[in-house]
Amino acid sequence: MVDVVEVTVRDRIASHLKELGLSTHEALTYLTLLVHPEVTASTICKETSILDSKIYYALDGLLKKGMIMVQQGNPNIYRAMPPKEALANLKQELVNNLNQRIKEVDILVDQLSPIYDSAEKPEELELAYIIKGQKNIVNKMRDLIRTARKEVTVFVSHPSVLKEIRGSLIEAQERRKVRLNIGVTSEVLETEDFSELGEMRLLCCALGMIISDMKTLLTFTNWASEAAVMTQDRNLIRVCRDYYDNPVCCRKVNAVSRARGSRASVARPFRQERNPDKREQKNALYKKTDI
Repeated sequence: MVDVVEVTVRDRIASHLKELGLSTHEALTYLTLLVHPEVTASTICKETSILDSKIYYALDGLLKKGMIMVQQGNPNIYRAMPPKEALANLKQELVNNLNQRIKEVDILVDQLSPIYDSAEKPEELELAYIIKGQKNIVNKMRDLIRTARKEVTVFVSHPSVLKEIRGSLIEAQERRKVRLNIGVTSEVLETEDFSELGEMRLLCCALGMIISDMKTLLTFTNWASEAAVMTQDRNLIRVCRDYYDNPVCCRKVNAVSRARGSRASVARPFRQERNPDKREQKNALYKKTDI
């Protein structure tokens, strides 16, 4: 029973090592050296059933990763590095590999961008595209904010959405001087202090929308449905943008009330009588009736 438990633990550890970049033979070899320090390659083969033709590939890989040491001789003697030191070396190698991959990605972006830019593209996106998944929607919202140069209009009814794009909005406002038109629901205002984003307006209905430079619109009505629509239809964009300026739909919020936990103070929209003359005539009629 003990042997079964030991084998299970060993297999689990070997699986974790493989997830960190070790091959199957490298993982088994390192675990064997932890149990049997200072052994030859042939001894490792007997303990792990790794073929003689394969064991030296595993040993060389562990040496490059800084997880074992070798004492030159005839034959060579191998010894495992202490786990803390071995895994620290492995961690450093993973970091170096990741940094190298990131550099390669940046180089690839520079190589592919001219190809993309030189291709003929339609002047505008005539169709509406569906974007599915909250993560994809948030990433597209960030892209629209990042590429904006003049103005970004955002309607948010879910606090989590504004938190996700908060950094992009601040960067656009402070670094590129992009004008922000932000409308939020009372739920968003009461959740957290977003005062660094500047003036906000209070939405009277729950919806999500972003307009980038009056060129691209992304909108969703139900965040839980994980679906959004993106379009460059100018008429639709103009109608949605006018919604922000409509005092019945978007009301100004008292800046003092935006602190966390406080309820929003809303300036009620001013309503003007359509025909003052008719109002005076109506009042005069009431006076005559009273008499």
